[in-house]
Amino acid sequence: ALALAVTSLIATAAQAADGKATFTAKCTVCHGADGKGQSAMAKKLGVKDLTATKLSAAEIEAMIAKGKGKMTGFEGKLTAEEIKAVAEYVATLTGGAQ
Repeated sequence: ALALAVTSLIATAAQAADGKATFTAKCTVCHGADGKGQSAMAKKLGVKDLTATKLSAAEIEAMIAKGKGKMTGFEGKLTAEEIKAVAEYVATLTGGAQ
């Protein structure tokens, strides 16, 4: 049981790291490394500050998958696991649900 718990914790940490890496690779162009949306591209597109969102990780996940407004969705471009990991990482930026 202890080994299973440790394996689960390691997997969760790895998934969070993957979420950050995917966010860095796919999202920072518009949202910035800190998620505040202060890049030139973000200002041009009217990107909202992710650190101020009240959305849950599940709502963020849906938005990443389907897109919203000028943001195109990543469904089919990222796996469901990658989308979930990014949503969980974004939730850590906001202090929202994880």
